Amino acid sequence: MKKYIFIISVIITCLTACQSKTDNTSDNAENTMVSTVVNDEYHFKFDDFELWTLQDKVNTMSMELFADADPAVVKELVPNGEADAAINAFLVNRNGQYILFDAGVGADNGGVMLETMHEIGVSENDIKAVCLTHFHFDHIGGLLTNGQATFPNAELYFSEKELSAFQNDEGVQAILTAYQNHTHAFADNAVILDGVTTLPAAGHTPGHTMYRIVDLLIIGDVIHAAALQIPHPEFCARYDQDKEQAIQIRQNTYQYIQDQHLIVAGMHLPKNGVIIQW
Repeated sequence: MKKYIFIISVIITCLTACQSKTDNTSDNAENTMVSTVVNDEYHFKFDDFELWTLQDKVNTMSMELFADADPAVVKELVPNGEADAAINAFLVNRNGQYILFDAGVGADNGGVMLETMHEIGVSENDIKAVCLTHFHFDHIGGLLTNGQATFPNAELYFSEKELSAFQNDEGVQAILTAYQNHTHAFADNAVILDGVTTLPAAGHTPGHTMYRIVDLLIIGDVIHAAALQIPHPEFCARYDQDKEQAIQIRQNTYQYIQDQHLIVAGMHLPKNGVIIQW
């Protein structure tokens, strides 16, 4: 596997990530966090849980996806027309339980998430739960391998609103069949598993969901192109189904992150996928 190795320092317009590979502590977050690199993979250790970035693919977001954005602003912030991005999943170890957030596109489609998991000593059988932000393919493709459940011991969690919106999707139905009797549809603002809270973030999709664990907020697809959308939350990618709602969610989420002093993990944030200080 070709390695995409970056230094921990990440600066994208108005965001600042951690400044070194070890002993990085958020000044604002109540929960102490230290970041390291394990086998060239990003590992963040909090007081009571661990987080790994499982980067399934490195990619870019073309500014052609942002047809409603001000061309002058786009040219200033993303002069080459391609914003750095990625397809990320995140692995959390809390109290010895491995929880996966999204599953990438899958090895059958060129994803390397499972290779990364194996390198840090975690197997598919170790995953006890998979929490989905939404049902787009780049978040659920890795749930199946050759038509079978990739994570045979996992419970599958998703929004009941998302299920309602995608209930006729063949890919979603295949996943529900593979994980039958192990699926859980939750309502807004539910507490699931060991202190994992769901936060509704509809707009991108009807049941798009963020997850909060102590001082960590996993934002799913609130952001597609960080270089453009962090300074300008009013710009939507064409993937957002309800643009007005998506803009409002983005603005509210940015304020929530600031008010709560949260660390952010995003499925399309580049480099290590994590913003330590907003």
